[in-house]
Amino acid sequence: MLFYQFTGKLKDETSFASSRDLSARQERRAKAAMIKLKTEQFNSDESDGAFRFVSNISDGEVLCGAIANDRLDMAACAERFFATVGIEAELVFTKEALLQPTLDMLAGAERELFIGSDDEVLSHYDISRLGGHALSHAFLHEKMLNETSDVEELYANARDAFTGETLIPELDRIFASEKKEKHFGHPVHYLIESDDSDASETITETLLSALYMQKRIVSRRYLTFYEEHGDGPKLSLIDSLFESSTGGTVVISLEDSFSDEGDALESFGDTLFDTLCESAREYSDRVLIIFRLPRECTVIKKRIAEYFAGCSFVELTEDIMDSKKAMDCLARIAARGAVAADKSLLNQIAEGKTYLGSELQRIYKDWYNTKLKTDVFPQYRSVSEFRAKTVREEEKGSAYKELASMTGLARVKSVIEKALNFYKLQRIYKERGLFQTHPAMHMVFTGNPGTAKTTVARLFSRIMKENELLSRGHLVEVSRGDLVGRYVGWTAKTVEEKFRQADGGVLFIDEAYSLVDDRDGCFGDEAINTIVQQMENRRDSMIVIFAGYPDKMESFLDKNPGLRSRIAFHVDFPDYSVDELCDIAKHVGKAKGLSFSEGAVSKLSEVFEAAKLSPDFGNGRYVRNVIEHTEMNMAGRLLSIEPEKMTAEALTLITAEDIDMPEKKPAKREKHIGFGW
Repeated sequence: MLFYQFTGKLKDETSFASSRDLSARQERRAKAAMIKLKTEQFNSDESDGAFRFVSNISDGEVLCGAIANDRLDMAACAERFFATVGIEAELVFTKEALLQPTLDMLAGAERELFIGSDDEVLSHYDISRLGGHALSHAFLHEKMLNETSDVEELYANARDAFTGETLIPELDRIFASEKKEKHFGHPVHYLIESDDSDASETITETLLSALYMQKRIVSRRYLTFYEEHGDGPKLSLIDSLFESSTGGTVVISLEDSFSDEGDALESFGDTLFDTLCESAREYSDRVLIIFRLPRECTVIKKRIAEYFAGCSFVELTEDIMDSKKAMDCLARIAARGAVAADKSLLNQIAEGKTYLGSELQRIYKDWYNTKLKTDVFPQYRSVSEFRAKTVREEEKGSAYKELASMTGLARVKSVIEKALNFYKLQRIYKERGLFQTHPAMHMVFTGNPGTAKTTVARLFSRIMKENELLSRGHLVEVSRGDLVGRYVGWTAKTVEEKFRQADGGVLFIDEAYSLVDDRDGCFGDEAINTIVQQMENRRDSMIVIFAGYPDKMESFLDKNPGLRSRIAFHVDFPDYSVDELCDIAKHVGKAKGLSFSEGAVSKLSEVFEAAKLSPDFGNGRYVRNVIEHTEMNMAGRLLSIEPEKMTAEALTLITAEDIDMPEKKPAKREKHIGFGW
């Protein structure tokens, strides 16, 4: 569906002049009524399914709009329209318009009596739900492609966006066929995978420009759904938004919508995602669908595949360059700028590491900004001093506050503070153009189950992201089963894949000691050797955290000579004390809107004191289990009392009788060889 705007300059500016005079207003209304009748007649006679209308006449100009199912020759159409409806005007310009301005023009046309009802017009095109809604929200953005006919420019854009390996072959396929006279549908849809939103946008516009040139899409307008903010979109509008995009494109942008756990949607919202996928599947024959994802987003790609069974997707990704290609690429980027590349730029490329184009762009921009302030305009070096002070004093973010509010973990918090301070110091060095060190920042977390190792790892990754110390700040959780392949030669590739997924964030390897095999030369050894290699290759772009029981982690660290030397921090997570367990219980209860009586707190202390004697005590996990059972007991107690006694306080207060004491487990009998017992 296309929307147009065209404007004409009135030859007789007095013919529709505004006036407070009653007779003049009556004359204007009479002219509007005549325009309304002739507009209806014109649209009926044209028989092309399009609706043209006058929106406003003022200041010597006439503003008009049009809704069409296919491209219109608006210059010729506007001339005929003006002549038919009796407006003497010289055409000034025509353009394809966005949806929101068109809705506003329709509302103005109804207000000025140039049409009967804007809702009736929208109903004809099955988009009546959109009437009266402001669509310029944070979750939805309309954009218009810049029209181009330069094929070589599109290929150059693909190379500049560092997507030549996947986008250029797709451009070849697009331009391999003749332009179609009508829209046939979409043989494929697209997955654009990049961690850089600017790169994703460049790929999107290059791709759509090529498709528009070949008439694979009829509209230069495209809608982009972003992460959900506030109340989010009205889900009832989504089908109408897709209907308005018939013949055009809808982009579902997920690159900034993931939780710190990696592949789980967070800020975008599962409900919005599911609703969009359902509508996209229904309209996939009429609307081009583009999903924009972070790299290596396997779980969400699987969800998309489940919705779009039978549909084909072309994956467009950033090129991955080795260190030599990365240096050559940086030199080419610098050659197009005003400052020549030097060693301080090229030395930022580490031997043996791979790079994405978006990473090289960031490296170049940071280097260029530093050179401007220190070499080209040395009088601005004081700005670097100010920036260094800002880095030192800046807010550490919500994740840091969340970690600080956690019960206990004093040693853990101290280590996180040291790591954060070190990384921030490297940023100050960078701002001043000084040499930066890149020591390994990998960690070992040791502790029993339920001591918050995984929770702290997630918060740590968020802290690094919020302080701009890791590019993505996501957490990828793995265990032995995710790293060790079933066949010879699979393990190394599997480990490398997980490191690629975690690049720019934190790789959390739980129960790492399970990689140690009983005999040398097995798959676990291959995994450990590959882990050590990858830790070194990506030491400045990601952090690896190994986690497990204290006694078993020592044998793991001894397995490979290079492993222990690459661990910067050993963090011990002690078991919680009884008082700390009670504090955790109160925190969990508060999150559920519940509070504890004094008797309940005393009972909890007894429960935790007894539970700590169990060899399989689960610390924080045990607390959550206790609260869940307590809620069930509480429900039974409350349902047995009279309704009038169910006050708000009574419904949210946990009492001692709601809490069960743990059952004593029978001692395990020792096995003896021989007769007896």
